[in-house]
Amino acid sequence: MAATPPPLNGPRGPVTPPGVWSPIQINSHLHTLKILFYVAGGIQLAISVVLLLAAIGGYTGEMKSSNPAAQPVLLAVVFVTAAVFYGALFALSFSTARNLTLRYGHRLCLAGAGAACCVGALGIALCVYALIVLLKPEVKTAFAPPGSTVVA
Repeated sequence: MAATPPPLNGPRGPVTPPGVWSPIQINSHLHTLKILFYVAGGIQLAISVVLLLAAIGGYTGEMKSSNPAAQPVLLAVVFVTAAVFYGALFALSFSTARNLTLRYGHRLCLAGAGAACCVGALGIALCVYALIVLLKPEVKTAFAPPGSTVVA
């Protein structure tokens, strides 16, 4: 049988003041954020691929149109632009998740959290959660290189 783990604060664990996160809590929140950013990046990649397919399908469909006012290039440009935008969000989300794993690039993680707002309601929720976590002084310290000082 496994033993019951020690409490986070108490006689067998480090005592932290109220409102200050322990290293276990920091690691837990950053791990959750990493997973959420990978999921968000996967959704953004899927949207980007669908938009590229829509651009190709719309362009080829409008090329065969008998309507003289059809503008297949404009339709393709709009969809390709949107696909590139979601592709850039995908790259930013994946690099944010990678930096959360490595505890490196705190500012890039903040930028990735801010960019998550562009995806919709779930992105806004991810942004709020990420900003709450990343702006805690204990988390900023976790991102600092060893031997450096952090001014929070």
